Amino acid sequence: MQPFHYRMAELWTYHQTRELTTEEHHELSICLQANALFARKLGELYNCAYAASVVCDEEWGQELKVRIDAIEREFAIHLTDLKNLAP
Repeated sequence: MQPFHYRMAELWTYHQTRELTTEEHHELSICLQANALFARKLGELYNCAYAASVVCDEEWGQELKVRIDAIEREFAIHLTDLKNLAP
């Protein structure tokens, strides 16, 4: 899981007992945006990795694994970094 997943879970938990603050709503929006981008990028790569396995293309599969690992590392950033990226 990525840092924004933990923060989304935390914010959802808060929301179960109280209204979120304006700042918390903003953080949740940032986390949801990061999650959508993360899921879209990884989903595409995992689909390609499946295709590589179906056609037994080990070289392509290894290339995709490297790209998947890079995407996962790219998104392993702190929430404060995400806040700085927000418009």
